Amino acid sequence: MTVWKIHAPASSANLGPGFDVLGLALQLHISVELEPDSDQGFAIELSGEGSDSLPTDQTNRILAVASEIAGEAVEKARWKINSEIPMARGLGSSAAAHGCGIAAGLLLRDGTPPEREALFQMLSNIEGHPDNAAACVEGGFQAGSGTDSNWNRVTLAIDSVPKVLTVIPEVTLETKRARAALPDSYQRQDVISNLAGMATLVSGLTRGDWQAVQLGCVDQIHQPFRLPLIAGLSAALEALQQEQQLAGGWLSGAGPTLAAFVPDRQTNPEVAQSALAALAQAGTPARAEILSIEPEGLRVERIK
Repeated sequence: MTVWKIHAPASSANLGPGFDVLGLALQLHISVELEPDSDQGFAIELSGEGSDSLPTDQTNRILAVASEIAGEAVEKARWKINSEIPMARGLGSSAAAHGCGIAAGLLLRDGTPPEREALFQMLSNIEGHPDNAAACVEGGFQAGSGTDSNWNRVTLAIDSVPKVLTVIPEVTLETKRARAALPDSYQRQDVISNLAGMATLVSGLTRGDWQAVQLGCVDQIHQPFRLPLIAGLSAALEALQQEQQLAGGWLSGAGPTLAAFVPDRQTNPEVAQSALAALAQAGTPARAEILSIEPEGLRVERIK
């Protein structure tokens, strides 16, 4: 009997100015325990985030992706899936699920752990952009680019490896709706502002210059259009950006989660009280968590 374990991390994309380019892996995971050709036949067991609402058959997103690669082998396997990643909150749950599905499909088809580059290319194709895909597969701080099966990525340095504060509203925001809120074109000055911000942000993180991170973590391309979709989100982000114990502040992916760097690793989640209060006043419940950066990315190991 062979049993594989797949771990895929959460991720925060964009980091303010790096729209569809920058991604940061975080230590929340989707884990899949996979037994090919199980003696007991097909079985699926779900636990964790979303387990009470996700399908327990081959229409489950992870199994559906695996089926595209491995076909009927999916129906002969035993699956145990656990998720720590809140769904539809801007923390890369889709990329992590798709990544697990790709890895599982390749394991069922080939019998060996997949190459990272193949995972990255296939995941970027499914996601349609490489920011979450690069962070999910490679871990750490990533920049991605490219299109149509010709995706590129590069690992970026973070000098002191800070933690990340997340403010997670207890409401969902579908990526499709968040994408639909964006305009078809932008003013030249807004694009220039984002380019300058991204250069400043990346430089600041590389050098551990938190003032530069604060100055660079600005956006004119997606946040002004997405923040109004959730009551209190704009005021909460402003509160994070004004908190002296934090550096930068951004809408994580398509939202509604907000995030900020925590340079001092002794800082606790109470630093988010002003942001939480702004959301609560607008009728949007939320919670705060401080997460570590995930350095390894998607992992596959044989456990039996």
